[in-house]
Amino acid sequence: MLLEEDQISVITFQVGGEEFVIDLLNVKEIIQTGQIRRLPRSYDFIEGIYNYRGNIIHIINLKKKLNLGEMNLYNKSKQLDMTLEDDKKFIIIVNIKNMDIGFYVDKIVNISNILVDDIVGLSPVIQTNLSNIDYINGIVKFEDKPRIFIDLHRILSDAERVTIEKDQVTF
Repeated sequence: MLLEEDQISVITFQVGGEEFVIDLLNVKEIIQTGQIRRLPRSYDFIEGIYNYRGNIIHIINLKKKLNLGEMNLYNKSKQLDMTLEDDKKFIIIVNIKNMDIGFYVDKIVNISNILVDDIVGLSPVIQTNLSNIDYINGIVKFEDKPRIFIDLHRILSDAERVTIEKDQVTF
């Protein structure tokens, strides 16, 4: 019999053609993208600022932050068949050290429960070849394909977080 401690609830989302997983408990809210205002002279991965429930928050573009680059693996004729739902983008709101930050993602795939045993650590080869992988909790073994399990609380460096925190004080 499975115990509740043996499972965690996760959100699978898509960014730049890749799917990632985060712990549902780390998410404050998921909203549809609204009007994001560009912020001059900020980090290149900051998409801009957003009015979230009366507070101005920074929006992080995960495609840029994760250095995924542009994906052009689709057929141009498929682009014509896109529905309005394909145009919807989402912001995952996370509270990091008493500061709300939004993470811009392309698509929310699903919310599911996984077994803790299905999370595999990174091999030593991968750990030594990737710089700053502190935000990767491991790889989740789903039946269809593995997905990287990331922690949005740790994706920003201390310097990046402090800079964003200073910016938010001025708003």
